[in-house]
Amino acid sequence: MFRRCLAFLCYGLGFASGSAYAACNSSPYVSTELVLAVDTSISISTAEYQLQMRGIADALRSPQIIKLIEDQPGGVAMGLVHWSVGGLNKLAVDWHRLCDLASVARFAQRVEVAERSGTARGTSISAALRFSAKQIEENQFYGDLRKIDISGDSRSNSGPSPVFARNEIAASGVTINGLVIKDGDPELDAYYLTNVVGGKDSFVLSITRHGDFAEAMQRKLERELTIELSSIE
Repeated sequence: MFRRCLAFLCYGLGFASGSAYAACNSSPYVSTELVLAVDTSISISTAEYQLQMRGIADALRSPQIIKLIEDQPGGVAMGLVHWSVGGLNKLAVDWHRLCDLASVARFAQRVEVAERSGTARGTSISAALRFSAKQIEENQFYGDLRKIDISGDSRSNSGPSPVFARNEIAASGVTINGLVIKDGDPELDAYYLTNVVGGKDSFVLSITRHGDFAEAMQRKLERELTIELSSIE
């Protein structure tokens, strides 16, 4: 709660002082804290993992996303999480403040070459959500908005139902959005909507093959950096 109050105070001071909180500065304040949580379990092949990493990097490099980031007061804090089951979840790329072309390019390059971690047979969405929320709570930034962007190609099959983690995290003010790859489960988007996503303006975006990941991630980031409506697309 103290972190959120401090973020709100910084936000107000930023508007009051004009350029004091311009996008690229040393203040801990950012408009949005965003975790990109990517499924790296055994259901994701090496080729599919590479498509995901390149897809995120390419989406970040798009002129539309760069412009949205540049327009955010204080910029955007972003980190990359690899998830499968609880003990193997990892912050694969540490938190970066993205505020201009150069900072976005640095983060995108680190995402693109991130070594795969957390390869396991199980998938625990509950553990992934809790781990991602912890990264938001413990990082060095204070965001007016806090979001988890979780992607995957299967339902949770390890640990408790993600509903409980989802409800707790959403109640704390963090929005959870989903990107699902429905190549083996045509109802996966409905599962995510019911059990995984939550919070203000949450949504699920779905694709049917990993090859569409880059385009979908760009659309998802565009929505996460603007006003969103709860829906499945």
